[in-house]
Amino acid sequence: MQAEPKANILLVDDHPKNLLALEAILEGLGQNLVKAQSGEEALRCLLHQDFAVILLDVQMPGIDGFETATLIRERQRTRLTPIIFLTAFSKSDSFVFQGYSLGAVDYLFKPIEPEILISKVSVFVDLFKKTAEVKRQAEEISSLNRDLEQRVLERTAQLEAANRLKDQLLKSEQTARGQAESAEQRFRDLVNGLGHAIFWEADPFTEKFTFVSQSAEQILGYPLDKWTEEPDFWLSLFHPDDRDWAQAFARTETLAGRDHQFEYRCVAADGQLLWLRNRAYIVHDHEGAVVKVRGLMIDITEAKQAQETLSSRAEELARLTIVLTQTNTALEKRNQELDQFAYVISHDLKAPLRAIANLSMWLEEDLEDKLSEDTQHQMNLLRGRVHRMENLINGILEYSRVGRLKTELETVSVEAILKDVIDSLAPPPAFTVEVCPGMPTLKTSRLLLEQVFSNLLSNAIKHHDRPDGCVKVTVEEKKDFYEFSVADDGPGIAPQYHERVFVIFQTLQSRDTTENTGIGLSLVKKIVESEGGMISIDSEEGEGTAFRFTWPKIGKKTE
Repeated sequence: MQAEPKANILLVDDHPKNLLALEAILEGLGQNLVKAQSGEEALRCLLHQDFAVILLDVQMPGIDGFETATLIRERQRTRLTPIIFLTAFSKSDSFVFQGYSLGAVDYLFKPIEPEILISKVSVFVDLFKKTAEVKRQAEEISSLNRDLEQRVLERTAQLEAANRLKDQLLKSEQTARGQAESAEQRFRDLVNGLGHAIFWEADPFTEKFTFVSQSAEQILGYPLDKWTEEPDFWLSLFHPDDRDWAQAFARTETLAGRDHQFEYRCVAADGQLLWLRNRAYIVHDHEGAVVKVRGLMIDITEAKQAQETLSSRAEELARLTIVLTQTNTALEKRNQELDQFAYVISHDLKAPLRAIANLSMWLEEDLEDKLSEDTQHQMNLLRGRVHRMENLINGILEYSRVGRLKTELETVSVEAILKDVIDSLAPPPAFTVEVCPGMPTLKTSRLLLEQVFSNLLSNAIKHHDRPDGCVKVTVEEKKDFYEFSVADDGPGIAPQYHERVFVIFQTLQSRDTTENTGIGLSLVKKIVESEGGMISIDSEEGEGTAFRFTWPKIGKKTE
């Protein structure tokens, strides 16, 4: 049995001995006795606890009992808490009246009669406990009422929801019935409207068709009643070579309860041979037994014909691949033979040229005092033509190798390439070659790019009409490539010769007055285009010449 809760009794007196006396009198009640030695301390106790009765001394330092009572009555929570004033100061009626006017329930004079005090305090303790019990019961009843009301509300909501659900189910049933009828009609319209497939259903044991879509008549040309009325009609459609294995396969898979698919040939009513792909699906009952087979027969004749054509094309492609491989092998062999031939020819041609040059020098030395001015000129012309012929042979070799020789890609600085090229060309002291800032670093064939710049700069210096000329190299970055420009302030080239300068062996000067072979610019054009770029010329006679070419940011690796 749960113990009865104790009530709190507040004892307020500024003298500890008085508090001790009160505690001794009231401890027999078995309640919680809380002691305070001032009005302030009593107010603090009231902030945290509720009390059945307060025994309050009138005379106290600080705020006295009357002031403390006034503050207690001003607070909503404690305004009804019983207060019994205790005093030994005055028994006058006015003093007592003041105590009662402040809401005191009693006024006791010291010394206190224990029996009277116990009697009075017991009354308030009992009243407090009964009041608390009444409050508890009221709260419990209120809680039960709230629970009951909530249950009533929930039950009412459940009943309303059930009614709504019932109405919805009735509407859903009607809607579902209508949808099912519409779906069945749409299904029939769909399967009957199939132009390339036959929808069918059959008995799994007798293999007799119970339903066939109208497309069967469109595809194969036989009346629909033959399918459902003649048990072996379907088997009679098979090509003789496919009949036995197809029937055995379909029967085995169906009786085993497995969905299956197979392709076979059949003969249409007009005698045409068609390919069908039959996809069969097993229908089971709720116990798992096979009750029906349904499926689709899809006309795949065109796909089979395309497959045969593709197979034929694949064989032809394989044959052409072999021929191409053999051709490439033969071409590689011819290229190797051509390289060897070119090397031998260049060696055999250069040897007599060197001999001619040497002989001319020896003759000139032996006949130095006997050579006329005209003969001396002819000897110089001879050696010039020998030197030109040697340059021509070297140029032809370089031109033939562009795009065929293996070039490795490397990260190169265009600024460094131009510096090396300019140093190797050694332009006249008064000649200026200006390389504008911003030259890129890219991954390409250093040798090929170096050949392009070397030829363009060499031509600009060699064909300039002044020893104090100027050549300017610039660059502009595009999306996938760089556009370089090599521009001079020389004599320029007339527009009618712009195409000619890129043609091999073509020169704009007499061959007797220059060592130019006519290969340099054609070699430049071939290199630039083999790397996927373009080259052009911008020039007018007397206004200088600018060659512009594009070069990819990542070059091509040539085997």
